[in-house]
Amino acid sequence: MLEGAGSGAAFPVVPASVRGDEEDDQAMTAGSPTGRGSSTAGHGSEGGPAPVQPDTIRRLQAGVAPAMALLAGMQLRVFTRLDAGPATARELATALDVDPGRLPRLLRALVAIGLLEETDGRFRNTAEAAAFLVEGRPSHLGGQELLAQLWHADLQTAQSIRSGQPAAMHDFAGASDEAMLAMLRGMHPLAVAAGQDLARRLDLTGVRSVIDIGGGSGGLAAALCALEPERRATLFELPRNARLAAALLQATPGGARVTIEAGDILAAPPSGSYDLAVLRALVQVLGPDEAGLAIRHAAAAVRPGGTVVIIGGGILDDDRQGPPSAVLLDLTLMNLYPAGAAYTEAEHAAWLASAGCHDLRRIVLPTGSSIIVARKAPQKHAPSEA
Repeated sequence: MLEGAGSGAAFPVVPASVRGDEEDDQAMTAGSPTGRGSSTAGHGSEGGPAPVQPDTIRRLQAGVAPAMALLAGMQLRVFTRLDAGPATARELATALDVDPGRLPRLLRALVAIGLLEETDGRFRNTAEAAAFLVEGRPSHLGGQELLAQLWHADLQTAQSIRSGQPAAMHDFAGASDEAMLAMLRGMHPLAVAAGQDLARRLDLTGVRSVIDIGGGSGGLAAALCALEPERRATLFELPRNARLAAALLQATPGGARVTIEAGDILAAPPSGSYDLAVLRALVQVLGPDEAGLAIRHAAAAVRPGGTVVIIGGGILDDDRQGPPSAVLLDLTLMNLYPAGAAYTEAEHAAWLASAGCHDLRRIVLPTGSSIIVARKAPQKHAPSEA
């Protein structure tokens, strides 16, 4: 499974102070509601077309370094350490066991992009960093391990296209248990947040049983259980992930009411019958035939009249031109998986219809990710004889 962009992990907004010429940025957006710039943005002093400027190119290039600074701050746990209070660069270096000569450069870069503040040589988190980058907070946007993998994969796009093979292919089978547990732990807050968000966006009244298919740590299932005392859930995962997720679930509110079933959604449907099946960041890592099979097996575990929900960053408009984050994730998926891809709403609709699910609706989230909701056909009753 792939989260990250599928879960709203996004490219940071870069302050104008680190983007280059602020006037150039304003000129770029003035005539373009999309912010993409224009080759005919105005007229020169002689009444002719103004020269084309590389505004979009500059903006894209300038966004890389701030994103890398953010990632480094997360990897070094700078924001978590500063939650205890302001500190000097030397105090932080001692606490984090890093080089005191190099850390100040990162700290001042984080000040420049609006994540830290510095007063009299002491650094502290901004309100945004304190809310979302401190480990252990319910709103923590973790997953730095995954971010590092995704951004590394994006650097391999040209090579993937040259070779016809994913140049940064995910090798889950070759990863150690420690590496897999670190990935699950890093993605766990995102899964919990996804469950809470799903409950805000859908009416789950009457949903007493949920199966979270390919749900990684099971955080989504736990979050849904925590919101409804009578609700129970099952995490359906590959055997190793199922084993590793157990401890994470036990430490998560609602996790005690999540059972774990080891299995492969491409091999057979889960056992049991549920009111709701959720496939989050799963369909997009599969080829089209496998995606259809996974959805059919998921629907087979849903009672008649129940609901199938697909969540992912890789859900495209039917013209394949948006949302922009889904178009970009399509590139990342190409670098990571032999057949993974972003798929259109119409493709999802066809797979769901083949699985006996209809009444499809799609919710496009502010991040560009989407939630697709479909209802499994109710049981047909044979007419009674007169």
